[in-house]
Amino acid sequence: MKNFRRAPVIKISYIICFSLLLHSVSAQAQDVSGQPPRNWPYLDPTADSVAGISLYKAYELLKGRTSVPVVVGVIDSGVDIAHEDLRDVIWSNPKEIAGNNTDDDKNGYTDDLNGWNFMGAKDGTTYEYDQPEITQTYTLLKDKYDQANRANLSPTEKRQYDTYQAAKKIFLQRYQGVRSKRLAFADTTQFWKVAARIGTLLPDSALTQKAIRTVNPGNDSVALAVRDLLASAYNPAYGSFLAYTKLIRLNWARFRLVTASDADIAYNPAYNPRQAIGDNPADPTERYYGSPTLVIGQSQQLAVHGSHVAGIIAARRGNGIGIDGIADNARIMMVAVVPANGDERDKDVANGIRYAVENGAKVINMSFGKRLSPFKEQVDAAIRYAEEHDVLIVHAAGNNGENFDSIPAYPSARYENGQIAQNVLVVGNNTWRLDGGLAARSSNYGLQTVDLFAPGTDILSTVPNNQYAVFSGTSMAAPHTAGVAALLRSYFPTLTAVQVKDILLKSSYKPGIVVRKPGRSTQQVPFTSLSKTGGLLNAYEAVKLALANASEQPGGPAKPH
Repeated sequence: MKNFRRAPVIKISYIICFSLLLHSVSAQAQDVSGQPPRNWPYLDPTADSVAGISLYKAYELLKGRTSVPVVVGVIDSGVDIAHEDLRDVIWSNPKEIAGNNTDDDKNGYTDDLNGWNFMGAKDGTTYEYDQPEITQTYTLLKDKYDQANRANLSPTEKRQYDTYQAAKKIFLQRYQGVRSKRLAFADTTQFWKVAARIGTLLPDSALTQKAIRTVNPGNDSVALAVRDLLASAYNPAYGSFLAYTKLIRLNWARFRLVTASDADIAYNPAYNPRQAIGDNPADPTERYYGSPTLVIGQSQQLAVHGSHVAGIIAARRGNGIGIDGIADNARIMMVAVVPANGDERDKDVANGIRYAVENGAKVINMSFGKRLSPFKEQVDAAIRYAEEHDVLIVHAAGNNGENFDSIPAYPSARYENGQIAQNVLVVGNNTWRLDGGLAARSSNYGLQTVDLFAPGTDILSTVPNNQYAVFSGTSMAAPHTAGVAALLRSYFPTLTAVQVKDILLKSSYKPGIVVRKPGRSTQQVPFTSLSKTGGLLNAYEAVKLALANASEQPGGPAKPH
């Protein structure tokens, strides 16, 4: 699934997750041996012996108290705003008249009734596939820095130059690595001529990949490339080579996408998904492009990740449908900047943050990340803008099972000048187990850079077309935290973003146990060594602390109904 990840190749994991993990709510509610209860993230670690956030206990404390709506910007892959469990909690721009093709509120975004799609054409058509950051960086900065003299550059340009050189080295290696696939697909007519030749040299029975590779279709590089490609994609379940090639003909587009997306898209500098958007990807200062809508259609990938995140934060509570989100008075603002496959672009991330801040979001969830940031200064400026406007940003730590303190990761709470943004909170993924398996193996961790852990394993939430799915990752842990932050800002509206962050950190539940270190290691470490707080998100303790702080203020705590 599309989380903060290291692997730069185009993935089809959305499709895999969607087909394998899609459940009806009734099916998911069944008791499965060894699995946690469906609502495990909301249970209490002390009373239920599950590493949940004590949400039910938090709502007991809040009974009868007033709240105000809080807008949460979900900067992600888009949200299915028509979903049965989300449509009642979608933010609506009060100053905009939908569909009149007029920028009524003069914010630069025409007809932005529910948010903005920075990856969409004007009609809402949205590309699913973008390139990894190394290819984006190479293509965007090549003309400027390929022959540049670093000594003559400004500090900002020096950083971009270094980013370009790092990207170029990896890109050229991987571009060369997929050369055979480019050869194989360069001429479709030749592809099928070679396939036919191979077919005459093989028996009319089920084969093995090795058997196909032993065939000599000729000594030219194209023929060998076609043979090796066909061999690598073959499965004995396909039967004879003739049956296999018939299957490929019937599913040609899909076959090419699955077998050669790295050559056609990921490491193809000529691939340009932004053409329909109409912006200049090399101009990071450009702001007003995209669409007010995101057309999902029959896609199995568009808005899947963002819809899942949105449901965790604020799916309608108590409606008897699907799931209950965390915050009962939150409004979800869709801000689409993350492609279903490939990496988000710095320009879109910066603009997405600014859009959310300018249009009233008080909490922003960002469940994405990457290893290079060619226009980091633009993202830094946007995060600083959010900090200046009292907006809390919750960021997923990532799913590489690595020490976040020692890896390059963007967006970053650390500005280019070395200062740390006070409004950014970074979250790791915990399982339901209050034992050695508490820290998810895939979760990044870091005593200096990860603030706390939150539920992110086997999380049921909303996905497009009124469906529900179980996903895992820090992408799910971050919205649990954003949801509790929204809950606090809703019931205690005088709290600032920094105060909410402070409360979440101070109120975290500290189990004080030894756990298996995330990643491939078998090393046992104190859970306290994996984050700044050494704790787990806890809504009950956070509400208790907010109430205590409120009672100390002039006028005391907010009055109940």
